[in-house]
Amino acid sequence: MVNARAAAPVLLATYGSPGDLQPFLAIGLALERSGQPVIIATSEVYRDRVTKLGLAFAPVRPDRDPQLPDPDFLERVRRGERPAGLVRDMFMPGLWESTVDLIGAASDACAIVSHTLVGGGRLAAEVRGLPWISVVMQPMGYFPEAEPPVIGPPGLAAALRALGRPATRAILRSARDLSLPWVRPWQDLRAELGLPPSSHHPLFEGQHSGLRSLGIFPRVLGEPQTDWPPAARVTGFPFLRDPARRLLPELVDFLDAGTPPVVFTLGTTAVNEPGHFYEVSARAVRQLGLRAVLVTGPNNAVAAGDDQTIAVPWAPHDLLFARSCAVVHQGGIGTLAEAISAGRPMVIVPYAHDQADNAWRASRLGVGETLPRRRYHPRDLARTLQRILNSRRCEAACHQARCEMAREHGAQSAADAIKQVIAHRVRTSTLASSGTM
Repeated sequence: MVNARAAAPVLLATYGSPGDLQPFLAIGLALERSGQPVIIATSEVYRDRVTKLGLAFAPVRPDRDPQLPDPDFLERVRRGERPAGLVRDMFMPGLWESTVDLIGAASDACAIVSHTLVGGGRLAAEVRGLPWISVVMQPMGYFPEAEPPVIGPPGLAAALRALGRPATRAILRSARDLSLPWVRPWQDLRAELGLPPSSHHPLFEGQHSGLRSLGIFPRVLGEPQTDWPPAARVTGFPFLRDPARRLLPELVDFLDAGTPPVVFTLGTTAVNEPGHFYEVSARAVRQLGLRAVLVTGPNNAVAAGDDQTIAVPWAPHDLLFARSCAVVHQGGIGTLAEAISAGRPMVIVPYAHDQADNAWRASRLGVGETLPRRRYHPRDLARTLQRILNSRRCEAACHQARCEMAREHGAQSAADAIKQVIAHRVRTSTLASSGTM
């Protein structure tokens, strides 16, 4: 019985953009290499990406493409609807569907590992009686008091840092208490599933597992803090490295034909709403006499403009960044990790979500500068690029951060941590069944 349980698959559950999927694929492959089978549970739209890697797939609703904007949601936000209504009407129905799907997918699993965006991961684990491991993809996900998340009005986080931990603690406590009514449907769902009431707030402490919480981001961006959950461990970023990945032949020809270019990319989410990013980027590099690669995504028709610039729909970031002189990007955790790993100076133009906080951390590290979108104009961008390209201090910081990241093995470290939890569960079950506990 115990051996069969240990050989059961780990259910890895994630939701969001391809940037939210890829680290889970990397962890899944690391687990499979060690002999631990896995199932990737995520949106149906990603089925082919998962199965092409030889990993088992389980679909999880909602079925809509998570990369595409929801017009109804955007309209309700525009009208200024209260968050309580949005959470109740827009998110809770999806939570019910995804939880039901996860419970079904975990029927033979030995553990559930879930992204913080997968609110049903904890519930499914409780229903199935399985160990649950939570995953945090960015440092701000732990709400550290000494490093208040860079969200909200400009300057708020800096003001909180100046006031110290008590001010941040008070604001976080108020936010937690004020948002309790929003998540009452979560408690209702617990009751419907036959689970007891929980005092944990699912948007705050309840999103982190007491067994193990994996921080899958570069340690240089977020050292563990005393107020993090006790079970938190930083693994480093789990890079997905497909051995078959290649640069497009025309891109290789361009790179071979001249000096290293500036690479402009918006990752996997912001690329769907680029605004004037690519036009401004091309004008700025022309002013500086630099070459450029514009990674535009599959849905943006961007003209290169001259023979010193090339536009491509996609390129493996690790291969491309290694041949660049600098990277300009949106600050998503995956893109940022790739840029740090390549040792290249960067300009970060945050669009949404965690990106402003990630940008602040990168700027603090010294590997580049942040340029707000409202100032993303050719002149400001050209000046910022000149500063980072001519800065010895930035060059040294990039080298140091790259060396520190090279010592991390994010996918394997995360896989090892997951296997430790499973092994502990097996040992505990063995002792319990033998009556020695």
